[in-house]
Formats: sequence, C-alpha cells, structure tokens
Amino acid sequence: MESKVYICNTGEDSISIVDLNKLQQIGKIGLQQGITLRGIRKPTLGPHHMVIDYNKQYIYTANSHNATISIVDIIKNKVIDDICVGSCPTHLQMCKKNKTLYVVNSDSNSVSAIDLETSAPLAQIPVGAMPHDMKLSLDEKKLYVVNVDAHSLTVIDTNSNEQERTILTPPQPYHITLSRDGKLLYIINTGYTLMEKGSISVVELTNYSIIHRITVGKMPMEAVIDDQGLYLYIADTEMNAINVLEIQSQKVIERIDVGRMPGCIGKSADGRYLLTANIQDNTLSVVDLMNLKLLEQIPVGIEPNGMLCI
Repeated sequence: MESKVYICNTGEDSISIVDLNKLQQIGKIGLQQGITLRGIRKPTLGPHHMVIDYNKQYIYTANSHNATISIVDIIKNKVIDDICVGSCPTHLQMCKKNKTLYVVNSDSNSVSAIDLETSAPLAQIPVGAMPHDMKLSLDEKKLYVVNVDAHSLTVIDTNSNEQERTILTPPQPYHITLSRDGKLLYIINTGYTLMEKGSISVVELTNYSIIHRITVGKMPMEAVIDDQGLYLYIADTEMNAINVLEIQSQKVIERIDVGRMPGCIGKSADGRYLLTANIQDNTLSVVDLMNLKLLEQIPVGIEPNGMLCI
C-alpha cells in the first residue's frame, strides 16, 4: 500500500516526496527557478505549509516569502498556477462546505478567503497581530485562528467570512490542534520570546473558556492527537524531541529524541508513524507509533517545514 509524505522545503523552494514503505526520499518537485546571484541560486518563495484538494490531485502551498499560493499537480509533478494573497502567508485550511481556501497572512494580520473553483478572492478578514495557524471546526462552520503577537484566538464564521469573537490566550499561541470530538482546542504556546516555559492551553469551545494550562517541554511548536484522543504528541524545537502528553493526567509520559529543531509534526495516513520535519539538519524523523522508537532519519530538502501525509 502506497504511503507518501510531501514536505515543504522553505530554504530551496521545493517539495520533497518521501516513500514511507521504502523510508527514503523518492523525488522532488521544484516550485520555481528562483534567482541566481554570483552563481548561487537564491530561493524566493519560501513554501511553509500545504493542503491537498479532496480528489488528491492538487497541492496548495503557502509561500511565505512572496505572498502567493502555488497550485501543484502531483500527478504531473509541476506547478500549474499561482494565487496572490496577503503578506507572509503561513498556513492553509480547505473548507469543503463552502469550497473555500483560507490563508493566514502573518504580516498582513489577516485571513484571505479564496474561491476554490475560480481562484478569485472572496474576502480579506482582519484578525490579531501575527496570525500563524488555524483550524476548522468539525462542521466547518467556524475557523479558529491563533495570533502570536496579540496573544489571542480569533473565531471566524465561515458562512459570512466575518470575525465572530476574539479571546485572550496565554502568551505566544503558535499552533492549534482540535480534539477528536471537536469540543476542545489545544493551543501550543511556545514562549519563545519570553522567559517562561512553553505550554498547552485547553479551550472549551462551547463558551470559549480556557479550562487548563499545561506546562510542557522547553519550546513546544506543534502537536498531533492520537486516534483515540488520549495523547498529544508535541514537537519541541529546543529539546529536539517529541513529548508524549497523556491528556487525562496532563503529564508527559514519554520523550522521543528526533532530529535537530523539529518545527512541525505529523502522522502517517495509515497511523503507523509519527513524523517530524527537522529544520536544522534537513531531515524527516520517522517514529514507530507502536513502540515510540525512532526508526529512521531521512535526508530531505533545505529547511523542511510543513508536511502532508497521503
């Protein structure tokens, strides 16, 4: 059974393709030629995050350096179109309900709504300072956006594409993960510019109250939840590790060493592996989820960032 991971390489404007059955990189997709200065090719796009369409043919990449989204045909392995958005796009969400692509623009303090059928802009929604990540509710009626510099969570109504409310959070909310039942939001607070440890804020989405704040690791960056909703697997950039948080006890029960500076974390489509993209050593770490052991460090492109498991 085919199991692939696509990885944004921010430092070289490419997408690595990794075969998890072979545990190796099997190809790359170049996003553009870039520019050459004194014989050295300089990347100009800075792909940061990806989503895939519902037919699993087109990947959309958020290019943080040049305010565009690239549409990549993964059957032909080439870029077929680009869409202009706000400044420094970082994360994407695809809303099937209203056929809309949402784009977080970190430097514009906004979220762009793009019509997926026409690639035309529908709205530019103001949010807080330096938005970075977002997630859709399970029914796709709400879009949750975390604002790093504003220390806040913005809730957007996807029917009207208007801001519904904003709540304050602990400092430096960077990434978010939704619980399996859609009732809770786990906010990863990095604390990377403050003299305090990172933490997980747990938001109850019925009344948008923060019900727990769990100190974890040194610089947590991103988390994924297991299929039963019992554990959060948290990539910690400073510790070069994955911390395993038992949700009920609110305690870290395991630490798995991975590559250097894991900036994002994912789970393989078949549920066998945890994966981290490691920015400092340009590798993909593959962890066996059954025994929580590191299996392989796979070389990929320069400055691997967002990943997509299919």
